[in-house]
Parts: sequence; structure tokens; C-alpha cells
Amino acid sequence: MATPSHHRVHHGQNPQYVDRNMGMFLITRDKLFGTFMPETEPVQYGVTKPPKTDHPLHLITHEFESMVANVKAAPDIRSKLMYIFGPPGRKHQVVAKQALAEI
Repeated sequence: MATPSHHRVHHGQNPQYVDRNMGMFLITRDKLFGTFMPETEPVQYGVTKPPKTDHPLHLITHEFESMVANVKAAPDIRSKLMYIFGPPGRKHQVVAKQALAEI
């Protein structure tokens, strides 16, 4: 069963807590897919990229809008699929890789 500590991690924006503990009231899914994370340090609540407006529709869809923009801008099909199915932080990895290639 999920505990209050597990739920706090789910709402954390600490880098190690992003996209963790998604299993609602059971942690079985998270244990199975490797997304379980125990609370090891105080949780900093929030989102990593705040929405630009308080409009209710935008608040619901802003993460999907961001994902669609990243997929459209991706240079190849593999990159597009990684934005959809890959781990979080993909855009930052791509930008860093491009910067290294330019050196």
C-alpha cells in the first residue's frame, strides 16, 4: 500500500522524485516498472516547468502541449519516440548532446 511518504514523493519536484510513485494506492506498479522511490530527503513540492497562465484548460493540457512541441521539433523518428516513451529530461539530454557536438 502507498503511504503518505510515497504520495509526497509523487508530488515532488526534486530531480530524483520526478515521475516517481505513480501507482495511486498500490506501489506494485512502481516496483514492477522501476519507478518506485522512497522519500530520502525533504520533498520540494511543485512542477518543474510552471504553466504560463492560470487558464483552467491550459493547466490541464500544458504538459501535453509541451510534449507535442518537443515531438514536432525532434530531428528523427527515434528522437520523437523517445520524447513520448523515454525517461523524463529528454530535451535537456538532446540540447547537451548538440552542444557537445558543436565543440
